[in-house]
Amino acid sequence: MAAFPPFPPDTDAGGVAGRLAAVPFFAALSATELAAIAPCFAYRACAAHDVLFFEGEPPHRLYVVLDGFFKQVKHADDGRDVILHIAMAGDLVGGVAAFGRRPHPFTARAMTPSAVLAVAGAAFAQIMERHPSVARRTVDDLSARLIDAHEDLKSLAVERVDRRIARHLLRLAAQAGRPVPGGTAIGMPLTRQDVADMAGTTVETAIRVLSRWRREGMVVTAGGCLVIADRAALEAAADMTAVMAAGRPAG
Repeated sequence: MAAFPPFPPDTDAGGVAGRLAAVPFFAALSATELAAIAPCFAYRACAAHDVLFFEGEPPHRLYVVLDGFFKQVKHADDGRDVILHIAMAGDLVGGVAAFGRRPHPFTARAMTPSAVLAVAGAAFAQIMERHPSVARRTVDDLSARLIDAHEDLKSLAVERVDRRIARHLLRLAAQAGRPVPGGTAIGMPLTRQDVADMAGTTVETAIRVLSRWRREGMVVTAGGCLVIADRAALEAAADMTAVMAAGRPAG
């Protein structure tokens, strides 16, 4: 599917300012400051599987996720995909656009019907210059992504696949978990291929691991979501020393 065409001018600056107010990156800005930067942003509704940008494309824009989920995918030479990160409401996608002209290092694809605010990289760089709180929040976010990437690289090199899968599920539960009867639901649609792509393994191996955990009562599927039914057991499988920094999942 093709990437988005150029954004039309946004005529609802007041509506955009209201949406920006709910995004953590801009939480410290006053109503006047939000109104001043709102014309830089354009709203876009996305269908599932829409692409914000492809790996290797010039970074014209970056995106603030308002709703939904976007997987950030790196394409391997052997044809497989690796999911580097799943962005959700409040996250920034394509931050490289604000820090130079290097191509996008991954493809960003919607997992669900979603919504974003788009802003030109140069405009966002100016916003960071004028509003240090936005710059600090952006640097903190990019630093967290870098730390996660380093942990994932180490995990791919030295750890068993079941431990890698467990850690990814616990990380997602910390970010998007919600309490449900019987455990903590990961509030996004995860296919078995998605689980495999996050853990850097084959879908057959991911199915085998998840099937064993279902038999052991560690995870179940309910309402289209994966539910962590025995968090203590999954934490033991993950070796929680590497995931405590992500925060504890709800439930």
